[in-house]
Parts: sequence; structure tokens; C-alpha cells
Amino acid sequence: MVAGSAHATVSISCSDMKFDSSIDIVLGAGPVPNVFSVSLSVGGREFTTGPGLPGEPVAIAQAFDDGEVFRIDLVDDQATRRVAAIRLLRADHDTAPVQVGFVQIEDEPPIGISCVGP
Repeated sequence: MVAGSAHATVSISCSDMKFDSSIDIVLGAGPVPNVFSVSLSVGGREFTTGPGLPGEPVAIAQAFDDGEVFRIDLVDDQATRRVAAIRLLRADHDTAPVQVGFVQIEDEPPIGISCVGP
């Protein structure tokens, strides 16, 4: 019997200043962003890329990190419209990497967020 390789993951947790919106992003550890899952709770609505989890189902259309801005776009399950855009600016520090940015749901105004995580 041969054991499979372990999949190391890290996460980014975000919230707005009122703590009534939150985002949880699970990434595979590695040199490029490999987004495993995203869960959002914004404006009373919930979205998730995880099958069977509470919230409206969405899919990851793109996840791109150019070293300055980390971009994630989520689309509906038929990939006909963008449901959410997440943009994060990174400030690296050895003890506490911080990220700030915004989340925008469909055509609603963007919501400023701050995040902790790698």
C-alpha cells in the first residue's frame, strides 16, 4: 500500500470594517496561487465554490497574482455572468502578512476588506 502525497493548504480570511461581510479563501501551498475554494458572505448573501456547502454555488473563473494584486473572479454555475470580483493588494511582513482590497458582488458597489493570511 502506498500513501498519497499530502496536500498542504493555507488560507486567507477577510472581513469588512463592520465585520458583517466575510471571505474565506483556501489556497494550495506553492509558488503560484492555486485557489481550492472560496466562501463569501456579503450583504446577507452567501456564495461558495464548495459542493454541498451553504450558499449560492459559484465557480472560480480565474485566480491571478501578478505580485502586486491578487485577483479572483467567481461566476455562476453556468459561467454566463460574473458574480463576484475579489481584488487584494499585498503587504508582506515576516510576522503578519496583510492584504487589503475589495469585493464586488455583481453590479453592487465594492466593499472594502482587510485580510490576514499568506
